[in-house]
Amino acid sequence: MAEIAFFGLGTMGTPIAKNLLKAGHKLHVMVYQGLTAGPLEVQKLGAVIDERLEDMVGNADFIISVVPNDDSVREIYMNEAMHAAVKEGAIIIEMTSCSPEVVREVEDCYADRGVKVIDAPMTGALPKAIDGTLIIMGAGDPEAFRAAESVFAPIAEKVYQLGRVGNGKLIKAMTNLLGAINLAAVGEFYRFARAEGLDMEQLAEVVKASAGGSTQFTRNFGKMVENNYASTFALSLLRKDMGIALDCAARAEGLSMPLAECAYELYKKASAFDREDCSAIAKVSL
Repeated sequence: MAEIAFFGLGTMGTPIAKNLLKAGHKLHVMVYQGLTAGPLEVQKLGAVIDERLEDMVGNADFIISVVPNDDSVREIYMNEAMHAAVKEGAIIIEMTSCSPEVVREVEDCYADRGVKVIDAPMTGALPKAIDGTLIIMGAGDPEAFRAAESVFAPIAEKVYQLGRVGNGKLIKAMTNLLGAINLAAVGEFYRFARAEGLDMEQLAEVVKASAGGSTQFTRNFGKMVENNYASTFALSLLRKDMGIALDCAARAEGLSMPLAECAYELYKKASAFDREDCSAIAKVSL
């Protein structure tokens, strides 16, 4: 089994780390940004909490990061201490939903150490992280993927290989943009149905059997009906991914994204509900 240095024991990172430990991998962690709950939780399953970066990453075969954003990724990797501490030939598995440019910067930075980078954002939200059934939108060197098979096995049910590093981040952002547009439409549909006083249970059955049905409808319409917005994927995180996708689109010559831009404005207007589930977009209209 592999020795793994793991950064980012938050909502998604903690269950991923737990599944790696249960599979027999050895994990090294540190207290990151003053957050102690995650490290202490995985320590109960056998993870080692290191105080020095050299102890955490120096012997690691794999370095996994699941952190909030571009700045967090740069903070971990783009510094001399980390560059010097990483073992030559190690593999970085970068799972953050961040911009394609950042993960390519990491790849370039560590090329002189013989370190390969797997760009590996995920989809599936918290329940699939707990169950170990995430979908990985992977990109990078095929040899690195083969070496990482035992790492992905306990955390994912499907690992895609989507070409060069950065493509994973791009496609994750694009698919979340598509999902966000659909989710906003579901929220608007819910408000329409409520205004008409329709039987929501019967309506849901009809929609699921019709051309208007979708994964977003199936997952989220019931939450809207029950006014239950306990977060499995925060609205703020979905808006972040929309922004990444639209930034990439803005660099594509001649590309217009009017529907996406309109949806993005709606999600920005929903900032009061940032900590709630993304389905809380149903509360907002332009």
